[in-house]
Amino acid sequence: MAGKVGIANTDDIPDLIEIFWEAFSGPGEVVFPHTDGGRKWLQRSFENFLGQKSYYRPESKIAVVRNLNNRPVAMAIAHVVRPGQNIGAKSWKSRWGRCEDIPGVSEEQLSEFFDPLARAHYLVVGKEGHMFIELVMTKSTSRGRGYASALMGWAIKIADNLDIPCYLDAGMRGMGICDRCGFKAQDIEMRYGGPPPCTPMLRSRKQ
Repeated sequence: MAGKVGIANTDDIPDLIEIFWEAFSGPGEVVFPHTDGGRKWLQRSFENFLGQKSYYRPESKIAVVRNLNNRPVAMAIAHVVRPGQNIGAKSWKSRWGRCEDIPGVSEEQLSEFFDPLARAHYLVVGKEGHMFIELVMTKSTSRGRGYASALMGWAIKIADNLDIPCYLDAGMRGMGICDRCGFKAQDIEMRYGGPPPCTPMLRSRKQ
C-alpha cells in the first residue's frame, strides 16, 4: 500500500540506486560515481544488504515506502549489531560491496567517507549491541510527507523489541526528526580529536 513502510526486495534495487544517487549528487559523486561502475558497486552492495544473514557481520535490513505505482520513493538502511560485532574502522567493507574489481570506484575515496563515521560510531557505542540506522533517504519529489519519520519509527520499533539502543549519524537536515524520535547528540569532540563529520546521535533503550 502506498505510503506504508515495507521491506525491500531485489527487484527494488534499480529504484534504490536512483534514490541513493539523488541523495549523493554533486560533491557526493566523487565518492559514489554516477557511472556504470558506480551502479555495479551499488547493485552489489544492495544485494549484500538483502542477502543471507551472517554470524560475522551485523544483520542488514532495508525498508522502503512505495508510491501508488508500487515503486520505492524512500528508504532506510539499518543494521542490527550484536554485542561484540565490529562496527569500527574498516567495518564498512563487511556491509557494502567489494569494489576492487570495479573500474572508477575507489576504495580510498570510500574509506575517506566511511572511516571517520565508523570512528565516531565506535566511540559512542563501543562493542555494545544496538540498532545502527545508517541511511534514511527520500526522493525530492516525495519529501514532506512523513516518510523519513515513518522509516525511523520502523527501525526504532525493531530496536525496542530487541531491547537495544539506536545509533545514527545525523546531518543538519535530519536533526529535527532525530530530536522528535528521542535521539540525543553525543559530545565526543575531545575523544575524537576534533568535531566528527556528522553529529553522532543515540537513542537509549526503551524505558
